[in-house]
Amino acid sequence: MAEQKKYLLFLGVPDSEFAKRTYGGYHNVFVSLLGDEGEQWDSYRVVDGEFPDEKDLEKYDGFVISGSSHDAFQDTDWILKLCDIIKKLDKMKKKVLGVCFGHQLRLENMH
Repeated sequence: MAEQKKYLLFLGVPDSEFAKRTYGGYHNVFVSLLGDEGEQWDSYRVVDGEFPDEKDLEKYDGFVISGSSHDAFQDTDWILKLCDIIKKLDKMKKKVLGVCFGHQLRLENMH
């Protein structure tokens, strides 16, 4: 039996009422779009200051950075911390998918 794949979703936006009502939140939107049966998907709402412990990043097979209504070039604490994590993921050669805002951050922080 193959080892379970694990993914982490960085959420840069609060759940809209529509997303909550229709999907149960943005976490479920991304998992239904990108996930496969048997995978584990964790999420952190980075826009609210929720971040994984950096020592746990190694256990994930891939990462998704969501869109956001925030400017990707703002110097706010949570964006700067997310940029530091993206740099670490790049050094670790981890797979990272950025969506809109997330894509801008990813490209800005690749070496």
